[in-house]
Amino acid sequence: MLGNLQANILKGHGRAHTINLFLRFDPSRADQIKVFLRNLNATNALAQLRESLQFKRTGRSGGLVTLCMLSAEGYKALGVLAKAPNDPAFLAGLQARQQLLSDPPSQKWDKQYRRSIHAMIVLADASAPRVQRARYALLAKLPRGASLLGEEAGARLHSLLSPGEGIEHFGYVDGRSNPLMLEEDVDDEAKSRGGTSVWNPRFGLGIVLVRDPGSAAASSFGSFVVFRKLEQNVKGFKQGEKALASALHLRGEDKERAGAMVIGRFEDGTPICLQSTAGLNRPVSNNFDYARDPSGAKCPLHSHMRKVNPRGESVTPDGASLQEERSHAIVRRGITYGTRRSHPNNKVLNISALPSQGVGLLFMAYQSNIENQFEFVQAKWANNPQHLGQRGVSKAHFSGIDPVIGRGLNGSRTTKAAQRWPEVWGRDASSSWKEFDFRGYVKMLGGEYFFAPSISTLRDL
Repeated sequence: MLGNLQANILKGHGRAHTINLFLRFDPSRADQIKVFLRNLNATNALAQLRESLQFKRTGRSGGLVTLCMLSAEGYKALGVLAKAPNDPAFLAGLQARQQLLSDPPSQKWDKQYRRSIHAMIVLADASAPRVQRARYALLAKLPRGASLLGEEAGARLHSLLSPGEGIEHFGYVDGRSNPLMLEEDVDDEAKSRGGTSVWNPRFGLGIVLVRDPGSAAASSFGSFVVFRKLEQNVKGFKQGEKALASALHLRGEDKERAGAMVIGRFEDGTPICLQSTAGLNRPVSNNFDYARDPSGAKCPLHSHMRKVNPRGESVTPDGASLQEERSHAIVRRGITYGTRRSHPNNKVLNISALPSQGVGLLFMAYQSNIENQFEFVQAKWANNPQHLGQRGVSKAHFSGIDPVIGRGLNGSRTTKAAQRWPEVWGRDASSSWKEFDFRGYVKMLGGEYFFAPSISTLRDL
């Protein structure tokens, strides 16, 4: 099964540089394009895991990773729509789901995303020059009838505060809470990464894998992929952090708590529900829940991490179980894009010189059901101001929308965010809470829904 499954699904490929190539197909030349895809030599999961072991032993990179995903329109253009998986959201495509997700209209997306994308090919390697060489080689083989709509280059940002951890452009450790599906990763989490006694990161393969109808092989599995380009207004975000700290009368080092309440972690990865200052980052912990902070006096209910990974808080007396809550989890494999003058963890930040556009995240997530996973998390949790307000706490403690990715109706700012923030960490007195509208610093610039088919499906096109 691993030899027939594309890489990057069960475990991140680990390469520091990527390029995403977005292709469109001419149906009249489908036969030539099928030959091209058959010969693409997509990397399989077994090869990836063997290369990962080699890297641990020798420090030598496994080299190029090639991934191939098709949209529903891509299957249609190739004349093989009958081989596409039957997922309503996938078949509709991302543009058709704008209203559900409160996304901006597609006319405001980057130009390359306004037309139907038929395929996304991802090339990943240890350095940008290696990725570029692979890009030139692939485009040289591109057949007539396959056109390049656009491309996105990604480069992983590394934390200066917690070695080995990745960060995003706002400066915070990112990806630490991903579900784990491989036994070796779960064992490593338990023994070396902070334990699993409070929160179990183990998830079954069913969270990402579905049978691939494109191949008759019993080992044929694939995964649905959500891709979104998310631009980050770093300058605005840091100004917002400063304004929030001022509104809460935070002083000295406690000012850092403003941003930590927005994200759910300090920049070094310390979970704010565990302590009021940074420093709990060796290792960065994922072994926690919010049971001892029901009102959000430590980590606000609308904190980004708490919104999209509530860890038991969506469990309700009327029947929502922990198993059901966990069924909404997604497996994120995104990477940052864009260049900037200073590293995000630089403590001497000149806010006026920070980028307000041109940098962000190439968000990519795998799942077995787009509607129940990505769309549920975005629409029912992140965008919902009443999510996490059902557990017996006062109505005044409704969470408000996610301050990072939450959006009002149709993406507008006219709907009140209804966010309430604690002035003093852990104090749940009514006089200690302040309202402050923090959002709008992440802009969605386009994307698409894809399926990562099995290796045998690509070979049998």
